[in-house]
Amino acid sequence: MAMAGLGRLGLWLHLRRQQSPAPGPATLPPGDGPLLLMRATPEAHSAATQVGARLLRSRRDLRILELGGDIPDPAEDPAAAGGLLDQTRPFALLLLGADLPAGLITAATDRRIPIILGDTHLDPKDSGWSMRAAMRRALLSDMRAIMLTDAASYDIACRMGLPRELLTVTGPVTQIHEPLRCTEAEREGFASLMSGRHAWLAAAIPPSEEAAVLEAHNAALHLSHRALLFLVPDTAERADALAAEIEASGLIVARRTADDEPTEDVQVMISDGPTEMGLWYRLAPVTYMGGTLSGDDENSRNPFEPAALGSAIIHGPATDRFATEWRQLDGGGAARRVSDAAELATAIAELSQPDLTASLASSAWTISTGGVGVAIQIAEPVLAVLREAKP
Repeated sequence: MAMAGLGRLGLWLHLRRQQSPAPGPATLPPGDGPLLLMRATPEAHSAATQVGARLLRSRRDLRILELGGDIPDPAEDPAAAGGLLDQTRPFALLLLGADLPAGLITAATDRRIPIILGDTHLDPKDSGWSMRAAMRRALLSDMRAIMLTDAASYDIACRMGLPRELLTVTGPVTQIHEPLRCTEAEREGFASLMSGRHAWLAAAIPPSEEAAVLEAHNAALHLSHRALLFLVPDTAERADALAAEIEASGLIVARRTADDEPTEDVQVMISDGPTEMGLWYRLAPVTYMGGTLSGDDENSRNPFEPAALGSAIIHGPATDRFATEWRQLDGGGAARRVSDAAELATAIAELSQPDLTASLASSAWTISTGGVGVAIQIAEPVLAVLREAKP
């Protein structure tokens, strides 16, 4: 109770400093159907698109007004937020992402407008005893429903004392990517040549990581002399020189540029660049995503590409380029993180076991393709508010 009071006091002091004149007239979506006010963080843009589409499919007369762009975002400003809510009179406020806009939430709560929070994750600091934590606890307690991206956030919410009936772990709303294509006849031909072999893919490998990849493959060959590496350099221009260097080290190399095939004696298959990634992801049960060990990631690939095609994923610590995707995969236990060449070699060896590979790949596929299902879960509390409203 004391913490709740502290949070309310902190909010009052914080919002006192945010007062400003009321906003000008807002331009509303056409029509006379119920209006939903939606606010999404930049990281939750994909979630806003997918949840909005799901809502409109369920209620064709629904009008959605998204903050930002032509509609100023009042976020921390209670006067501006109150003025906007009085003009637009939404039946609900949908917040997507980790932000908790204090002015907007407080104004909606004062007007008894239901607030739904989705596609959000909590920080461990939220369960602490700071003023910030108390304020966030107070804001979260005003929600009609809270849908979290991961189990860790659920545990934090419980430690914060939030009612469990408000909480749902949905997973993240992931951006839907069409699986990369390949020629099925070619895939079948390659697969028949590879029957029973431990194969893995090193995707978009910069020169700075070539030695680490070859070290990992030599470790795999010590366990299984039939192990096969598909190696895709990050630029096509590097393919022939790389093939020559690997041959000089004593390994048997097939070259895509020469129309070679991965026959029984071939140990490394060099691609002619990233134009056939759909083929390699399908053939390799395990993929290491290049650029993530060294940080040379100018040409690195989106990790949802192999995830959508059933390949288990290994990556290094440099994940800034696709930070959201990596956070979703790592948070869901759907990728294997390594810190250096030695750990990469260990991971490649361990993932020669089909059961481990299948478990990791299944989790990655679920996350990379689960956006529609999560969007439906987030849309449901919004639709429930509509169903409860008086006609």
